Amino acid sequence: MFDLAVIGGGPAGAAAAWTAARRGLRVVLLERGEFPRDKVCGEYVSAEALPLLGEMVPELAAAAPAIRRAVFVAPGGARGEFALPEAACGISRLALDAALWEAAARAGVDARARSAVAAAAAAADRYRLTIAGAGAVEARRLIVAAGRWWRIPGLGKEQMAAPSRWVGVKARFRNLELDGALEMHLFRGGYCGLAPVERGWSNACCLVRRESAGELGASRDFAGWIGAICSGLGQRLAGAEQVTATVTTAPVTVGPRAALMEGALLAGDACGFLDPFTGDGMARAMLSGQLAAERVERPEEYARSLVRAAGPAFRASGWLRPAVAAPAVLQALLVRTLARPIAGPRLVRATRWRTESL
Repeated sequence: MFDLAVIGGGPAGAAAAWTAARRGLRVVLLERGEFPRDKVCGEYVSAEALPLLGEMVPELAAAAPAIRRAVFVAPGGARGEFALPEAACGISRLALDAALWEAAARAGVDARARSAVAAAAAAADRYRLTIAGAGAVEARRLIVAAGRWWRIPGLGKEQMAAPSRWVGVKARFRNLELDGALEMHLFRGGYCGLAPVERGWSNACCLVRRESAGELGASRDFAGWIGAICSGLGQRLAGAEQVTATVTTAPVTVGPRAALMEGALLAGDACGFLDPFTGDGMARAMLSGQLAAERVERPEEYARSLVRAAGPAFRASGWLRPAVAAPAVLQALLVRTLARPIAGPRLVRATRWRTESL
């Protein structure tokens, strides 16, 4: 019998398990895969998550390249650049997920990789989780941090992939100079972010309309594939060397979801997927996991706190979504607006996790 079971060992689940263990709870962390592993992700950790990151993995946080500027590029070459209100950093999911998992284990969490939850049964005072091929565990409380689409028979309504026209594609490069900046390239049918990460690499992550993506098999050569969609971005990547395999995901559906199910607390992408162009997805995953662990004995309070902390970002990204996918002339207007002294930083603040509201 554990005090808490956490399903999903990514940033949200690891942060939840680590936080709960540090608060004196006996925690089991169940992950169906193993680390290191790759994910489609912008690999940008915004400022509000850096204190938690520094506590969990101080060496990794200290070594991560700082990101102090944002550069938006529209079709035709129009650019808008501004200084971020606070510095962020870039860390690959290959490094981050493995480090957070190890941090949870060091904190005393019973961390079990290759432990897929095949079924769940909720009783009045406990959850019984059946592990595929490995028996079962019981816990008084449960946090689900198993990503956007998870299926656990017996645990409320299963989360199934919703229809979406968006696909995510990413790869990493070396010999791509970003000079401490996050670059966001807009184009007809999507956008692509370039961010510096460890080892001198840069991460390129795109969200593209399916009808604009062409043959996804061609994305193995990421620069050649994206150059056929956005010539300016293809030129930007010319001379850079792809150093990791292209990773894809579909469908990509954004928006908030329920925070609770059958008394279990949902964290990370399981309780909502924030538009990637905001750059706050990684921070939101970690901070929602931390919040769930802190409120694990008060689920209804967790749900209210989650709305206060994350709700404004979902609303702001919803207003911006049409502009990001707008025709080229409007995209050019957007990036020029962002270059104004107040507009860019204000946009960043509007799409961030509201720690002060908790």
